[in-house]
Amino acid sequence: MTRRQQEAALLGALFDAPEEWIDPGQLARRAELAPQEIAPALAPYREAGYPIEFHPQGQVRLNTPPDIWSAEEIIGRCPVGEGGLGWSPLLLAETASTNDVAREQAARGVAAGFVVAAARQIRGRGRLGRVWESAREAGLYVSILLRPELATRDAGQLTILSSVAMADAVESAAGFRPQIKWPNDLVVNGRKLGGLLIETEPTGPRLAWAVIGIGINVNHERDDFSPEVRAIATSLRLITGRSHRRADLLVALLRAFSNRLARPFAEAREAWAASSLTLGQRVTLTTLRGTRHGQAVGLDPSGALLLRGESGEVEVITAGDMQAV
Repeated sequence: MTRRQQEAALLGALFDAPEEWIDPGQLARRAELAPQEIAPALAPYREAGYPIEFHPQGQVRLNTPPDIWSAEEIIGRCPVGEGGLGWSPLLLAETASTNDVAREQAARGVAAGFVVAAARQIRGRGRLGRVWESAREAGLYVSILLRPELATRDAGQLTILSSVAMADAVESAAGFRPQIKWPNDLVVNGRKLGGLLIETEPTGPRLAWAVIGIGINVNHERDDFSPEVRAIATSLRLITGRSHRRADLLVALLRAFSNRLARPFAEAREAWAASSLTLGQRVTLTTLRGTRHGQAVGLDPSGALLLRGESGEVEVITAGDMQAV
């Protein structure tokens, strides 16, 4: 193991058994360290604010941590999943856009599993050129680089899978499951909790890479939103009445992606339908081909929306802006 891997292994073990005293021999074996090397390895994390405690007899425990994070924590808590995808996180205090960072790394040939998260974005983007408000240290702003074995025509599957992974993560970290509004929004009680922006690079008929940009409102108070957004947005704090660690949500998100990517897309499509705010609703869609009216009746195998129009004909919609009628 590298030094970073050893430190990640130690943090992973402590997070596996929070508030419990762990035998130093157990920690040493997991991190491939000598017992006397444990304290020096954990010293930087104690200095950073992780409440790691040492017992006089040598045991170690992690008390409830504050809303801080480290790449080593994320690595230690996100072992390689069933699909063999390992995560390589980069955590930034500030950036223009996490999607821009991930796109640059994709163009340089960086492997799938690269993850960039920021405490604040200066120029966060949503769909259709909209601004994504990114209050400092209030939300989870993260982009994930994938290199899926996927035909360009099936790129819509990534939107469905990513939306489901977001809902999975919120359910795991916060204890409730949001609804999903097609194509990319998490919604609770009619207010937007999160969204995603997916950017892809096709190579012929297949995708060379995909960047999954995700924004989830975590610890926002009402005043953290602009007046225009305040009326339609919510956050985990506003919903649950308590604060949440962004690292816990990021870990839950990466675990959800590992799980969903390792399983057939049909399962994600079924999970999307079960959480959907859209299916069965009469909607108006603004698309590149004009405005469409009808009832959302399902998804096709590529993840596109099936819209039954006034004539009864079912149309396949791959992208658009939706409003309920």
